[in-house]
Amino acid sequence: MKKAIVSLMTCVLLTTSAFAAEIPTDVTVQNLNGSQQYIKTFTIAPHTDPVALMEAPFDHEGYTYTYSSMVKEEHHNNDKRVQEEVVVIETAKKDLSAVLAHLSPTLQYAEDGYTGTLTLDHTTITTEAAGYTNKSYTMTETKEVDNLASNDLSYVPSTAIKEGKTLPLASVDWQVQATSLVGDVLVPSAYKAVATYSSQASYSAATGYITTATYVGEVSKNSMDSITYTITYVGEEIPIPVVPTAEPTIAEAIVAVAESPLVLGWLSVVLFNTLLTMIMAHRQNKKYNNLIKQTQKQKRRATNNEIAKK
Repeated sequence: MKKAIVSLMTCVLLTTSAFAAEIPTDVTVQNLNGSQQYIKTFTIAPHTDPVALMEAPFDHEGYTYTYSSMVKEEHHNNDKRVQEEVVVIETAKKDLSAVLAHLSPTLQYAEDGYTGTLTLDHTTITTEAAGYTNKSYTMTETKEVDNLASNDLSYVPSTAIKEGKTLPLASVDWQVQATSLVGDVLVPSAYKAVATYSSQASYSAATGYITTATYVGEVSKNSMDSITYTITYVGEEIPIPVVPTAEPTIAEAIVAVAESPLVLGWLSVVLFNTLLTMIMAHRQNKKYNNLIKQTQKQKRRATNNEIAKK
């Protein structure tokens, strides 16, 4: 069962490694506390599958290396920028206090991975009418006319001008300003007329107000640019195969002994001594032959001398 699992893992590694096109940024071969290690380092994009970096067992310089572990290290980048956000609100009134009541001092920003706090820029606040409608009302004007001899309407103007509009006389309130004694009776001698003038008028009124304001602030985005994977393979030394040898024959044994350095040295000494002996013997034989030849010559001379004497 264990062998089947190992075989399956090997097949997976072979399959995935076939699609691995990443080149290691560093390769280290070391022996750490007796452990032979082959370490590969890859720096790849975050979306890359790290399984594709793993390799099936491989041989290198007398060792078979097998996957052992993988260490992951993420590399982040904090990108910052100035962000502006425009906000539009509607209010019933135009005055600044009413507008500010609807605008928060700060605004939280979170878009496209960027986050931060934006602050209201008061210099950017602009308010305009959302629309207009016509409204009607009664325009009135009051005027007083003093020291009138009688309460005669002819003393009171029939119209009055207000804001460029002519208003007709609507009513008069007569007040006695002075009296005089006629006989035993006090009678008015002077009147004051309080005249009221009125007319219907219309004006254009805003239906509401639209305020535009800008929030400004610094936002940041923490993104992962790349990932470094450190993959460690542990090596086992490849055993050297032992080839069994057959028993040598007598002739092979003799040749082997004869070819051994000790035997060759001994034979060299023997041959040298034999050659030296032969040279000495040759010299002795030559001396001996020369002596015999001299003796024979002497004998021949002696014989010849005796014959000559006779």
